[in-house]
Amino acid sequence: MSSFRWDLLLKVGGSLGRSDALRPLLQRISLLAHRRRLLVIPGGGEFADLVRGQMVRLRIDEKTAHHMALLAMDQYGLLLSSLSRRATGVDNLRAAELVAEAGRVPILLTASLLQREPGLERSFRLTSDSIAAFFAGRLRSTHLVLLKSVRKQAERIRDRASAEALARRGLVDPLFPEMLPPRTTAWILCGRRPQELDRFMPVVSRSATRAVGLRRRAAPGTRHQGLRGTT
Repeated sequence: MSSFRWDLLLKVGGSLGRSDALRPLLQRISLLAHRRRLLVIPGGGEFADLVRGQMVRLRIDEKTAHHMALLAMDQYGLLLSSLSRRATGVDNLRAAELVAEAGRVPILLTASLLQREPGLERSFRLTSDSIAAFFAGRLRSTHLVLLKSVRKQAERIRDRASAEALARRGLVDPLFPEMLPPRTTAWILCGRRPQELDRFMPVVSRSATRAVGLRRRAAPGTRHQGLRGTT
């Protein structure tokens, strides 16, 4: 396992794609990436909704339709990466690390990685919520933030019991409580209010900021990592 430590995993919900929130949200995430090693997990949005519709209309089996929905998440991820010059779509974790080290925003295209995980359920009970929790556990992320189209203030998911309560309310998928790592602090934030991410912005001294900037300018280029043409 890599020794790279992620500070923050952000799941950007597909429902946010139906609003004008995405571009300002990606701008805020880009600012946060200057101070935090973060990784974005995309939702599925209208791309996944199309798969569900075709599953019903053409009677596609759920395993095949779920694979298609994972690819739909990749499509949404490519859309997200096009909204910020500091975001890059990547299809492997090493490329994601290099992008994060450079102070940029890696957006993980998860389909190929998840297809190599035989233990994961292949049904629509496994959505981007649980996928984000799965990667939070694998990468030992300190924080997991689910950015959704919710109206209420930020909600901290303190334990499995609170995650199960959210699942009963339909705010997370049914598998999320068991997928959430016990040592990861999880939050649900309103993605339509990007300023809520400021709670994760650390306060650093001016000298520390200058040192970080020097290290990142010296970092190797990452534009060639992952999938080309997505910045």
